Amino acid sequence: MSFSFPPALLLLALVPAAIWLGYPRQRFRRRRDTVSLILRTAIIVLLALALAGMQIVRDTDRLAVVFLVDASDSVDPVLRDAALGQVRETIGAMGDADLAGLVVFAQRPLVERPVSDSRSLGPVRSSPDSGNTDIAAAVRLALAMFPSDAARRIVILSDGQQTIGDAEAAAQLAAAAGVEITYLPLQTLDAPDVRVTRFDAPAAVPQGQQFDLSLTVQADQATRARVDIFASGELITSETTDLREGVNNRTLTLVAQDSGFRDFTVIVQPESIDGYYQNNQLATFSQVIGPARVLAVGDAEETQYIAAALQEAELTVDVIAPENLPITAAGLIPYESVILANVAADRLTDRQMQTILAYVRDLGGGLVSLGGPEAYGPGGYFQTPLETVLPVSMQLEDQQRQPQLTIAYVIDRSGSMATLGPSGQPLIELAKAAIDRSIDFLQPTDRAGVATFDSAAYWIAEIQDVANREELRRLVGTLRPSGGTDIRAGLELVARDIVNEPTQLKHIIVLSDGLSNRAGLIEMVGALYAEAGVTLTSVALGDDSELMRDMAEAGGGTYRMAADPSTIPTIFAQETVLATRSYIFESPFVPAVSGRSPILQGIAGLPELRGYVGTSLKDAAQAVLRGPEPYADPILASWQFGLGRAVAFTSDATARWGTAWVTWDDFTRFWNQAVRWTMTEGGSDTIETRVTMEETAARVIVDARDDAGGFVNGLALSVSVVDPGLTARLIPLRQTAPGQYEATFVPAQEGAYLLAVNGGGSDGTTVTQTSGWVMSYSREYAAGRSESILPRIAAITGGGRLTDGLGSAFARTLTARGGAAPVFPLLLIAALLLLPIDIAVRRVLINRSDLARLAAALRARSRPAAEAATGRMAALMDARERARQAIESEDVTRSAVSTASALRTRVRSDETRRAESITTGAPPQPKPALDPDRRPAPQPAAPKPAPAPTADDSGENIGARLLKRRRPPPT
Repeated sequence: MSFSFPPALLLLALVPAAIWLGYPRQRFRRRRDTVSLILRTAIIVLLALALAGMQIVRDTDRLAVVFLVDASDSVDPVLRDAALGQVRETIGAMGDADLAGLVVFAQRPLVERPVSDSRSLGPVRSSPDSGNTDIAAAVRLALAMFPSDAARRIVILSDGQQTIGDAEAAAQLAAAAGVEITYLPLQTLDAPDVRVTRFDAPAAVPQGQQFDLSLTVQADQATRARVDIFASGELITSETTDLREGVNNRTLTLVAQDSGFRDFTVIVQPESIDGYYQNNQLATFSQVIGPARVLAVGDAEETQYIAAALQEAELTVDVIAPENLPITAAGLIPYESVILANVAADRLTDRQMQTILAYVRDLGGGLVSLGGPEAYGPGGYFQTPLETVLPVSMQLEDQQRQPQLTIAYVIDRSGSMATLGPSGQPLIELAKAAIDRSIDFLQPTDRAGVATFDSAAYWIAEIQDVANREELRRLVGTLRPSGGTDIRAGLELVARDIVNEPTQLKHIIVLSDGLSNRAGLIEMVGALYAEAGVTLTSVALGDDSELMRDMAEAGGGTYRMAADPSTIPTIFAQETVLATRSYIFESPFVPAVSGRSPILQGIAGLPELRGYVGTSLKDAAQAVLRGPEPYADPILASWQFGLGRAVAFTSDATARWGTAWVTWDDFTRFWNQAVRWTMTEGGSDTIETRVTMEETAARVIVDARDDAGGFVNGLALSVSVVDPGLTARLIPLRQTAPGQYEATFVPAQEGAYLLAVNGGGSDGTTVTQTSGWVMSYSREYAAGRSESILPRIAAITGGGRLTDGLGSAFARTLTARGGAAPVFPLLLIAALLLLPIDIAVRRVLINRSDLARLAAALRARSRPAAEAATGRMAALMDARERARQAIESEDVTRSAVSTASALRTRVRSDETRRAESITTGAPPQPKPALDPDRRPAPQPAAPKPAPAPTADDSGENIGARLLKRRRPPPT
């Protein structure tokens, strides 16, 4: 017996309380109350046992086997297919009490077949990423698949070449759970191969100096190959060379030109058969020490003034268009700071914005954001990584200066909206996300509605207050694609309601591919704008749409083409801001200094600005400059964000709003100090970071020395590691030797890893350094093979190699396990049945005669049908006899009564005649003789008054008087 939830047994403590409260205290009810108390106690016990999950444990003869088949690239695919065939045959021949499951694994495990008693195994369709082998994950998944009431065994079919994970730790878990691990080894793929085994560059090199790139290529056979080397994605050398069998070393001498972080990649392409193409390239990094470099992102007219000012301050500035912003953190690492000059969010991909976020937060980079009509709220920064990294938020805190807005979303729900976008999401889902983000930007006093159309139009959410955002989101979530496209139907539905809205501003956003009949559509949109002031923004999906463009022009709004559907949410956010008409302020003012900052060091006065974008200051940020009263919006704000720093300037650095600034004498000084404030400061020259790979873990080693070459001890350091997917982790470094600090992490994927070491000493010194490390191709493709780990993990659990193939996979060599059969449902049923009995005992009075009748009824119901029929006949005969006797008794009684009545009548008649005779003297008349053959008809006697009783008759009854009259008179 066992319990699945033992704490519920504490409810048994209620039993004594129930006995105490229910103990019978009234003598005349003692028996009934005692029975009720027993029933209630039984109910409490049953419920406690049921809630505790009572189970009965019995030993079973069941055996469950989970097969783990290695699908990684290191296993010969022919042998793998043969192994799967053996598994199929073994499952088909297993016993009636056996269970089997199948897991296909490589970099991660996939369940191909859950544990079941079926003897069939269909085609294997699981296809995990084959670039690594994680035996540990497969074992853990198998442990989760086993039933609890069977003996359990894991059979691994693999070459045992673990590249990630800790299979021995997983085997310890299996042993603790009583699961045996056995294995059938598969042969590793053996084919001639050419692989790059080493590619090194110096960690740091001064700008202008020569340095060497060292390359080692190993070939299993002599061949010719082309060797290409790239620097930051640009091909710098290419040659075709002869590779001899064995190790081939090459050295390439280069000159360090541009300062910053440089990455180098080598690709070897052999002409002969190559076993694995994945191991034909490697990459490395080098830090070129030189003047700081800044990356300015924006159109030429937005960056020309600030780029010239920074170059005048001896900073190297690279200017690129927003679309060319790197999508990897390694692409930004060469720069000390990045400037975004009036860049709209829809001109950047989400990956590019995530790269900026990781660059600042995790790698200690700097960011300067400049305003303009395309920046901040109007630029669609709301709820993007750009808003996250900046010291200002896009929503205005003062809601009173924002006019009330009614906005209606008219969404195409035709069948084409089910098409998948580049992100893998259906277009209709992107539309929902866009509406959600737009609604979040609205104020509680605004109003919004969502209409949809296909061949007809429908309200998803009629125009209502935005205060209940969650209800709006729920309704938006019901959007489903189907049908054709009729934009006019959708606009007509919305127009009937929006024209009657009392708000100051009314705006419609239409999202469609524009494939609709335009008859009368442009005229209707124009009338809405001219007569009711309803503006319209059209967002075209995919290709340019003339209809959508004409609608926006007629509606006094803007036309947006979403060539990349993933930008739809950003476009909606931008258009929502623009519809409010309250985020861009264009009026001359002089910024007011509101805080001390190194950015304003040495600057006495500030010139006039002619406009800015309204934002709100975040809690941890500092407002250095503010705008005019009464709003005092931030003009220049700064903050520390993670390891880096960010500055937001909500005006611009052009002649649009900064006419007086671009000609200001301190323009160069101001921007030089602002940009340099965002650059990471530290003693990168005093530390050196290197990474080594040990089995499945990467070890980070940091050597810290002072200017004299001595060890620096007692530093509090940490390292931020950013993987190729821009996922960051912060790992503390611990000192392991004089001047040496270490940490380890497990790299999850191949590619470039960036490491930012940050910290300092007790004397207040700051230490920072950014470096890179490349995880080369997986050990799945490395030269040589390590010892198989399968014998070790099998020995941990008491298993071993299956010497006779899979024939012994279901051998009964394991200890039988107890199977737990739950009984709590029966306990609940019993408690429910006792409850009405308890109520009946307390409320219904039953005596012995009731019980006797009940017993008789039960006995009668239990007799056979024939006996029951005989009983019924006997009862009928008995009833008949009783009826006859009752009738006879009634007749006798009636006869006696009649006789007595006749005698009384006769006596009265005789006495009357006697009295008359005495009075008249006439002799009495003789009675007529009776004819025996003739019965006279009865004559009704005339009623006569009864004679008054004489003195002699008083107190005598009729019988006594009759006897007296029959006596002869005395002589």
